[in-house]
Amino acid sequence: MKIRTKITIQFSIVVAFILAVFSMAIYFISENYRQQEFYNSLKDKAVTTAQLLIKEPQIDKKLLKVIDKNTLSTLYPAEVLIFNDSNQVAYSNFEADTIWYSPDLLNRIRVDKHVETQFNEKQVVGTTFQDSLQNSFVVLARAEDIYGQEKLENIKDTMIVGYLGAVLLTILLGIFFSGQSLKPISEINDEISRITASDLRRKLDTGNGKDEIATLAVNFNDMLSRLNQSFELQKSFVSNASHELRTPLAAIKSEIQVALQKERTPIEYKETLETLLSDNQRIIKLTNSLLQLAKSENNEEDVLSTELRIDEILFKVQDEMQHAHRQYQIMIDFEEIPEDIAWVTVRGKDTLLKTVFSNLIDNACKYSANQLAEVRIHFDAQNCYVRVKDSGIGIPDEELDHVFEPFYRTNNAKSYNGSGIGLSITKRIVKMLKGKILVKSKVGEGSEFTVELPHL
Repeated sequence: MKIRTKITIQFSIVVAFILAVFSMAIYFISENYRQQEFYNSLKDKAVTTAQLLIKEPQIDKKLLKVIDKNTLSTLYPAEVLIFNDSNQVAYSNFEADTIWYSPDLLNRIRVDKHVETQFNEKQVVGTTFQDSLQNSFVVLARAEDIYGQEKLENIKDTMIVGYLGAVLLTILLGIFFSGQSLKPISEINDEISRITASDLRRKLDTGNGKDEIATLAVNFNDMLSRLNQSFELQKSFVSNASHELRTPLAAIKSEIQVALQKERTPIEYKETLETLLSDNQRIIKLTNSLLQLAKSENNEEDVLSTELRIDEILFKVQDEMQHAHRQYQIMIDFEEIPEDIAWVTVRGKDTLLKTVFSNLIDNACKYSANQLAEVRIHFDAQNCYVRVKDSGIGIPDEELDHVFEPFYRTNNAKSYNGSGIGLSITKRIVKMLKGKILVKSKVGEGSEFTVELPHL
């Protein structure tokens, strides 16, 4: 079911329910008012008849009947009965062979002084009356409110017609206004249907920029921007990865072709194999870097599941790096000794943190003439900081903003072995760990990378 139809149905049901409740309330109020008004009229009729008959001696019963019949009133023909103390009919304004009455009702009227009830679809009013001699009488007046019933029936018919007309008008207006309200969404759908994978830079119209639909369009445009950025990054990744892999593979191919051109001595074959091994190790290292880069884009679920001490991770990295590169010098120290190990304990994964600090320490040693990396640990109330400093070639100011891009290498670093992936991987892992990485550098003086991670 379309949203337009659903909104119309829901709106029509709500309005129909409200109108039904309102109409029934009016009907029952009108009915209650009609009954009360008719009871009051019957009471006035009963009291007037009793006064004329009992307190006006010049008006006898026959004359009173004539007056009743010739009085233009909505109560005609109202039946009026007057009973004496012995429950005998003292006066009746109508002729009947038998007059039915209830002694219980008469006694109830004498006790309550005034009674309103119904009998055989007629409304009945009973009241007491006393003459000048303090004789007590009971006066009954009963009639059917034909005129009031007709008015009430007219009101009911009018309300039914009005109700059905209002519901029909509500449905039509609901269709119209829901269509108008959802028109921007329909336009957005049309625009989205024209956006393809090769046209992600296209943006949706944000309309007035204030309502929820405009917010939806803005968020969708932001999503398109992120997708376009991701696709561009993927294209760049594939292009750069292909380029980086092609170079050592081409070198291996050339070396093999040269070696096969003629017979060579065992020493020459050994030199060729050593060169091939070096190129193969370069490919393996590059492939591992690419795999790490791909893993850093995986789901961040469970990344923050383990509590780890930063100092222990750094000492493990120190052992592994110096075992692989005995010429590397790595100095690790605290700026101040922590009173609580929680200040140097973070949430993360062992392998990810080791990758972060291995990349930073390896770069510090590789780009320094003395191959020395100084690592400092400090902390504050919220975060733990690790600074990795070197005295190497440094990074030009205009290139500082690009060093974390995949495969980017500064101009003064291109003579060193590397793929330009390490810092990109490092930044992504730090971001996954809810941290930050900052860099300061001067050409010829060295660089300082600071990793900021929230501690326990």
